[in-house]
Formats: sequence, structure tokens, C-alpha cells
Amino acid sequence: MTVICIFMFLCFIRLSAQKSTPADRSYVAAVVEYQVQSNETANLQKYLQLIEEAASQNADIIVFPEMTLTRGQSVVVPIYGLLKVYPVPATHPELYDEVLVSISEAAKQSQIYVVINVQEMMDCKNGGSPGENCPKQKQYRFNTNVVFDRNGAVIDRYRKINLFGEYSRTAALTPDLGIFTTDFGVTFGHFICFDLMFQVPSIQVVQKNKITDVIFPTMWFSELPYLTAVEIQQAYAHTMNVNFLAAGANNVRVGSTGSGIFSGKAGALISLMTGVPTTRLLVAEVPKVPGQVEGTYPGPIYDNPADQDNLLLKTDPSLLSHVSRLLKTGLEEFTLEDKDVYCHFKVRLSQRNGNTSYRYRALAFSGTRTFDGVATGGAKVCSVVACTGQNISTCGNRFPRFSPNSTGIFDELTITARVPTPVMDVEINAKNSIYFPVSLDTNIMPLKPKDYTYTETVLSKDTNSLYVLDLKNVTAELYVFGIWGREYTSDGQESSPPVEDTDSIIVSVLNQIGGLIWMFLSAFSR
Repeated sequence: MTVICIFMFLCFIRLSAQKSTPADRSYVAAVVEYQVQSNETANLQKYLQLIEEAASQNADIIVFPEMTLTRGQSVVVPIYGLLKVYPVPATHPELYDEVLVSISEAAKQSQIYVVINVQEMMDCKNGGSPGENCPKQKQYRFNTNVVFDRNGAVIDRYRKINLFGEYSRTAALTPDLGIFTTDFGVTFGHFICFDLMFQVPSIQVVQKNKITDVIFPTMWFSELPYLTAVEIQQAYAHTMNVNFLAAGANNVRVGSTGSGIFSGKAGALISLMTGVPTTRLLVAEVPKVPGQVEGTYPGPIYDNPADQDNLLLKTDPSLLSHVSRLLKTGLEEFTLEDKDVYCHFKVRLSQRNGNTSYRYRALAFSGTRTFDGVATGGAKVCSVVACTGQNISTCGNRFPRFSPNSTGIFDELTITARVPTPVMDVEINAKNSIYFPVSLDTNIMPLKPKDYTYTETVLSKDTNSLYVLDLKNVTAELYVFGIWGREYTSDGQESSPPVEDTDSIIVSVLNQIGGLIWMFLSAFSR
């Protein structure tokens, strides 16, 4: 009996010692890259295993991806009703769905914060749900994050505001932000997948509430050249200067992969973008001041570039609307402009001696793009993009099979964007535009922050700003290098028309057909 007591005491000491506190300068985070599968029982068991594994690595919090736990099943999350009275589902299993009970018990046993994403059902029939906004007498289904604390209590719920082709679900009835505070002194904001593209919530939650740490469950469908998963995750963390915990669903046949833990301008503490089916736990120590990283950390995990041949990658349909110029070998310095965007390029380019070679175009854009017909959004861009041929219609594509030595050599590459200065929208306490440094190499991963510099200067007595992106790693094998901005004031407007007539009609039709096929596959996969 004495031996058992000593063992339990030592276990308690170990468990207590692993927890981060408000006085600590860092905490330990875990995110999960999770392979999509339809067996919900197997998903739940795997989730429980991963929670235990994260706790064994001293993680204070674990984040799971979007829609990888409950595929068709709906879960009731009565945060204004039963959960106010009985906040720990594990202690009242008869009142809650098995998913909430099991995750609550796992969080409690492992003493870890857990963030999951579920399809939530709210029944507004027969008097509705206590405390909920019920505009119609029907059942609503939401795409929802649920947060558990170390005691297994449900402490926050966030409903996705910006749906992406999720026709069986309803967007949040009110644009409530997801925010919760932990016992280790960090307040998190959280949102879901397509929300990243919009001012509310992705910009507002940080700027309005002075948030430094953001959680991001996602089932991202990567798009060349600017919106592949880890590329935009790292860019968001850099520009917003936040710690960003991104957990991605893994289904490479529809282009879904990409997870990581990023710390402000320091980049990826750990990240993964894979072309093969994968479930993997990613763990890293996160500084409480974004970017102030001490010691060593895992960093990006690179696949063989040939493995990325298996990954379906969409192409930005607005590229045909970009003003462009085909780059030549040697030194060039020139300016492209589109409306209120002025892009200055200084490029020294040469070719490698591979059997297959990419060509490159410099691009400038100020207009509105479509997000697969689901929504439209304003964009302002200055970039250099790889193309499989000379025409702009070939840009933002990879060759079907990876070939070494196929990218150009940029001995010099500096892009300067002169654009309207972002202005604070006082009604929602968020800027009306934002600019990201984006890059991509043959691993479908962004460059490390040491490989480039990125600066912003607000011009005195002017309404414009200069963003300068300068390549430092001249050995980088680039698909993309540029400044990609979102102009939220143009959201909802019609997409900008193509600027070239040459083969644009054919390409537009092909893009539409490809988009329909992709939407079918992605809807089926969900």
C-alpha cells in the first residue's frame, strides 16, 4: 500500500510539473495533422490516443483539425443551457453526446486543454434552445469549435462565420468571436478554415482584443500560387505577429494537408505539408511573446518534392486578371501597375540545367477575385510566379511530375509594392486591408524567415505604404515570391475580368469545369 501511495504521489508531482504557469515565458502546444476517415468510432478512439500522447510530451493544449471527428453525426453543445449548470460532460454522461463526454474525460485525465471541431446541432423547434438565438422553428447545423479546459469543462464554443461550400450547414447567426483564457496566462482567439480569408473574424479577433495567440482548425484546399496551406499560415502569423496553432485535415486527393505551430516573425516552430496520407502529432514549445524564440525547435518537416505530385493543387482563377510580364534571363528592373498598386521589380535570373524548366512572370493586381464561386474578395498583389510555359495561363501550375533543377536561379530578387495604407475600421476595430509575405518552394513550403527580409514603411504625407520583399537565399527553388494583400472593402463585388484575350476564354472555361469537379470531390470528402 505504501509503494502504491508513493507511486501515485510521484505521478502527481510529474503531472503537476508538466503544466505551464502564468510565470513561465513559454507553453507547450500540440496540433494534429489528421487523415480523414469516415469511421466516427475509430476517429474518437484515435483522438483519445493523441490527447494522451500530447500530454505525455508535456503539452498544455492540443488542437484538432476541422471536421475530422464527427463526419455525419451532429453534437449538441448547450453552452448557454446545461453546460452552465454542468460544465464537465464527463461527470454527467447521461446529459451529453458521447463525443463531449469522451473528450471531456480525456482532457480531465490528461490535464490538458483540448480544442475539437464538430458539426453542431441546435434544435429550435418546440420552444428552442435556452439562451440561443432561434430565428426560425427548425434544426440548425453549424461548423463549431469546442474548447475543454484541464478539468474537462467546456469553456468556449465558436461557430464558423464564413462557410465554404458547406450547404447543409448554417453560418453563425451572430458573428461572435472565439476567445478563451487559460491557467498558464495565455488568452487565445480561435476561428475555422475559410474564416482566415476575412476581416471578421481573422483580423478583428487579434486587433480588437490584442490577442497574441490564435488557434486554427482547418480542412484547407490548397491553391497556387498564394494560398497553399502552410504558406498562408506562416504568412498570417508573420503579418499579425501572433503565435498560430494550425491543425489541418489530411486528404491529399482533394488538396487538404498542412499543419504547424508558428511564432510571429520567427516562422515555423514545426510544420508539415505532405503529399501522402498522414496522421501526425506536432509538438513545440511556444514563446509567450511571439517571435522571441529561445533554444532549438523542430522547424519545418520536408517531404520529398516528388511526393507532392500526389497533392491536388488548385490555381488562383484571378491570375488571368493580373498585369504581367514574362521574365528574361539576366538583370531586369521595371515597374508594373494596376490601378492603385505599383510593383517595382529588380531581378537577376538564370536557368538551371534540368530537363524541364519553369518560366517566370512578374505580376501586379488590384481587383476582386472569386473563392471558387463561394464568395469574392478584394486582393492587391505584387509577385513573381513560376509558369509551365510562356503564357500567363500556364502560371500557378506545377509540371505533372517533379523534376530536379527545374526552377530558375534568382541571384537577385527584390519586390517593392506601393499600395494604399491600411486604415482602421473603427466600427469593428480591425484594419480594412492586410498584406502578407508569401513564398513557396518545390516542397510546397514557404521559405524560412532567414531566407528573406520583409519591411513596411508608411510614406509621410501620403496615403500609401511601401512593402519591400527581398530574397536572401539565392539557392531557393522558387515557385512563388511576393506580397499578397487582402482588400476587405472590395468583398462581395464582381470578380475582375481578364486583362488578356489570348486563350483566356478557353482557360476560363477549363478553370470553371475544374472548379466544379473539385467542388464535387471536396463535398464528397467532407
